[in-house]
Amino acid sequence: MVELVVLLARYMEEGVKLVPKVYLTDDMTLLSAMLPGGERMKIGTTTRDVDGLKTAIKKCAPLAAGGGMIYIEDRAETIDYGVFKDSGNPIAVLVDQILMIENNSFSVVKVFQVADDCVEIRSNQGAFHYVFLNHRKEDAAPPLQFLDKLVLAIVAETEADVREAAHGYLTRLLFETLRKSHGCIIAVTDLAEPPRFLAEDGVIFDQAIDFPALINEFKKDPAQQSRLESKGYLLQGMLNSDGIILFDSRGRLLGYNCFVKLEPEAAAAARVVQGGARRRAFRSLSGKVGNGLRAAFMQSQDGWSEFKGSEHG
Repeated sequence: MVELVVLLARYMEEGVKLVPKVYLTDDMTLLSAMLPGGERMKIGTTTRDVDGLKTAIKKCAPLAAGGGMIYIEDRAETIDYGVFKDSGNPIAVLVDQILMIENNSFSVVKVFQVADDCVEIRSNQGAFHYVFLNHRKEDAAPPLQFLDKLVLAIVAETEADVREAAHGYLTRLLFETLRKSHGCIIAVTDLAEPPRFLAEDGVIFDQAIDFPALINEFKKDPAQQSRLESKGYLLQGMLNSDGIILFDSRGRLLGYNCFVKLEPEAAAAARVVQGGARRRAFRSLSGKVGNGLRAAFMQSQDGWSEFKGSEHG
């Protein structure tokens, strides 16, 4: 396990950073049966030692993309390894909500990098641990600890019949994108219109991207999956651009590439904040929470996050 953690903390192949999710199990057949419509491809069998583990990761890591995950199955004397994925349904229940529950009749340990030099180890028996291979203390907060709070703010005022599906879809989409992002800021407004302090300097869409509406269309007609996924790809691109991403609390993406202008007093206060322009902008947005914003979220370049939310969510 120690070797696996060190291996995944900053894993690269041919100069490309890879962040595969690795699932160790004692029964891949039962695990696969928990994912109807999913796929599994065995890549090989190797020795049950450190060299074998390294071989499994090296062979599978480049394949664990597009929703793919690595499995390593303990066969007592050897290990089988390969890749697997769920059905690909964008609003299906999250894989971990199925596999990582305590009453399953098989054992699973998930190991994955959540930020540079930070690896999470989680068992379906309820135990979990974050391992930091840098200066952070072992009891430091995990990198994406605020992701669920962010998504809850985004879907807070969606219709009840689509809220759970929207929460799952956006959680999956944002998690995968933020792990690969070089940093971003996301703001959530509960106003009927984009707040002026963001709309004045940013790209505000004439027609918001309404994720709950797209999800409802997909529920009625599965052929609409490509429309939902294409809007997800747009969001992924926006998260890799400069500026602030703006959502409302009805699950709609209102704009991106927004910049907040600091008032003289705020600018003076921001100058004493450690960090670059992104952190100063986040501090400014935090002051707007409860007055035009419902929430503000920031992820730094190295994958660590901050969050400020209003009392009502």
